[in-house]
Amino acid sequence: WAAGTPIPDTVFEIYDKAGRLVDTVKTNKNGVAASKPMPLGRYRIIESQAANFYALDKTPIEVEVEFAGQIVKAAMTNKSLYTNVSITKRGYSEVMPGQSIRYDFSGIANNSTTALESFYWRDTLPTGAVRLDKIVTGTWNAAGNYKIVYKTNYSTEYKLLADTLSTEKNYVLDASPAALGLANGEVVTEFMAVFGIVPSGFRQVEAPKIYCTVLSALSGGTQFTNVADVGGVYSGQWIMAVSRWVTTVYTPSEPAKPLPRTGY
Repeated sequence: WAAGTPIPDTVFEIYDKAGRLVDTVKTNKNGVAASKPMPLGRYRIIESQAANFYALDKTPIEVEVEFAGQIVKAAMTNKSLYTNVSITKRGYSEVMPGQSIRYDFSGIANNSTTALESFYWRDTLPTGAVRLDKIVTGTWNAAGNYKIVYKTNYSTEYKLLADTLSTEKNYVLDASPAALGLANGEVVTEFMAVFGIVPSGFRQVEAPKIYCTVLSALSGGTQFTNVADVGGVYSGQWIMAVSRWVTTVYTPSEPAKPLPRTGY
C-alpha cells in the first residue's frame, strides 16, 4: 500500500505512569483508535499487534492529559512487510542407467523483511528412478544450529539423520541404505533440513548438493522429476516455494551388426 494509507486492525495498549495497563484499543478502517476517557496524567502507548503484512513497532509513544476533557492525539507509522522464500535446484538433463547423478541447490533464502518460524528446505526423491547416497549440507549466513531428518517408504514419521549441525560448517553426510541401517526394500523418500526461527535475509553461502544413483533397470526415454521446496511461518501462515528438475534416461543404441561378407 502507498505511504500514508490508513491501517486498520492495529492494536495498542495504554499504560499509566505506574506501568499498569489501563486500556486496549484497535484502529478502525480509517486507521483511528480512541481510548476511554483518562484521568489527568502521563501515559505510554505501545503497539501490541500489527495489522496483517505490517511490521510490529513497539516503540513507546509518551502522551500527557493536562486538563479535563482534553483530546490528546498521537500518530505513528508501520512499515509494510514483504514475505518471500526461494529455492532453485538443478541436475543433469540426461543420465544413463546406473550412473551417479548430482543435484545442486541455489538461492535457498528467507527473502522476507521479517524473521520466519519453522524454516526448512526439503528434497523429495523420485524413488522409482534414484537412490540417495550422500548429502552435502552447504553453509548459511547466520550462526545457529539445525538438524536433518528423513522419511522412508516404510515410515510416515521423520527419522533423525543428523542433529546440532552448525550453519557455518559444510558437512558431507552418508545417507546410503547401509549408513542409515535401512531394511531390505526400504528407501529414503525425502529429507529435510530444519532450522527453526531464521532472521530476515537468511540464506545459503556454500551451496548444498546431493548425490544419488540412477537405477540400472530404467529404460531409455524414461523421465523422472526431483522436487525441492522451502518454507517458513509468519503470523501463523506458511510462506513456501517449490523447484522441480526433470531428467531423461539415455541409453545408447547398439551399433548395427555388420552383414556377413560373401566370398568371390
